[in-house]
Amino acid sequence: MVSIRSPTLEGKKIHNPKQYLTPKYTTSGVAGLGHRQNCGSFPVDLRQREKRWRDLLVPELRHLNRNCAPSKIWAAINDDGCVIVDDFISPDLLEALRRELMPSVARHRRGTAGAEHPFWDNFHGVETKRITGLCEKSSAWVTLLCDPLYTKLGDHYLGANNYYLNTGQLICIGPNETPQPLHRDELNWPSAVGEDHETTITALFALTDFTEENGATVVALGSHRWPGHNPPTRPDQTDRATMKAGSALLYSGKIIHGGGPNSSKDEWRVGLHAGFVLGWLRSEENHQLTTSLETARKLPERVQSLLGFRSYSQKDGGRLGLIDYEDTAQLLK
Repeated sequence: MVSIRSPTLEGKKIHNPKQYLTPKYTTSGVAGLGHRQNCGSFPVDLRQREKRWRDLLVPELRHLNRNCAPSKIWAAINDDGCVIVDDFISPDLLEALRRELMPSVARHRRGTAGAEHPFWDNFHGVETKRITGLCEKSSAWVTLLCDPLYTKLGDHYLGANNYYLNTGQLICIGPNETPQPLHRDELNWPSAVGEDHETTITALFALTDFTEENGATVVALGSHRWPGHNPPTRPDQTDRATMKAGSALLYSGKIIHGGGPNSSKDEWRVGLHAGFVLGWLRSEENHQLTTSLETARKLPERVQSLLGFRSYSQKDGGRLGLIDYEDTAQLLK
């Protein structure tokens, strides 16, 4: 359930959070306060009253431990649209990822070149570095792709052997970066919006601490149930995905979110965005061009499949990505 911040409800759960998030209980001014009963005495100062109600209404992102039952993680994603799993990556693997990937961060330019519309410059971030082709750069990344819990995430929401890696992307938000426009990831495939099933599911791994100052992701909890492609979102409906390095934000492709602003002087927020997408849809990253055939031959079979170097064969459908109507894996021999 959604955790609610309040002086009297600290650490408790509201069993029907939607009743607190409807327009009837708006936190704009003091409208709607008369609709709630038995809430105790309020201060005379209306600003204090409004603050008390805002504290009650703003949902909090849940944190779970890596060792908890996966069913608890799925329940949190189903309820809120996202969850943070603390200490998802072991200290040794985190150190290896940093050692192998941070040199690429130092060399890479800020912003993205060649966008066909100015919107994409702003969306991707003029003070943000985005780096793909990680299998060419890091064996630790390959290890993370085979992580059992990460695999269970994809299997649970998209179906075993039914998805590809959408992108494995370093997202490095630099100082003075502005907020990213809020969006749903599934908008990459507009016809998927509004469907009951998931099209894409993502893990955002923190390689550095995520703080409110350095650009921790903004999430609108519960927005995976909101109608429409990209409905307006008020600040009081959002929380920030603050977490320690090694933790992971797991989230639905339906949840409204965006990179936060980086107001720090010299601190980079480095995250590893690793999303899955249904195998019959086009992925964001062109893996067959960012990963060489020579490198692909050395990868574990699971990673070869995630990158599309093995053909897609759906249980209840046809076969895709073939060569001479044989599995693409023949090129890996």
